Amino acid sequence: MSVSVLALQRARKQLEAFCAARQAPGSELHCRLQDDSLILQQNGQSLVRLQLDGAEWKVFWFRDAVQWEPWPHLPVCDDIRQVIEALEQAPLHVHWKA
Repeated sequence: MSVSVLALQRARKQLEAFCAARQAPGSELHCRLQDDSLILQQNGQSLVRLQLDGAEWKVFWFRDAVQWEPWPHLPVCDDIRQVIEALEQAPLHVHWKA
């Protein structure tokens, strides 16, 4: 198994835990794997895409439901925990259910 596959699997587990902790009645938050990216969706709407590029994660958000753009708060990082910590701050104006 390649390093990138292992990194995707580890990151997916962490994002799934993030989603599970924020499930609320009537709201579905989940993470799905698409090619070399992880997509965070709420109620079927794509919010965040994390694309593994070597040892770095490129972070994108679905701007105006039109296209993926680099996330201005954290466009690139090397640790998925940084992304989760940034998401906790709700810079996408998504108020996660706790």
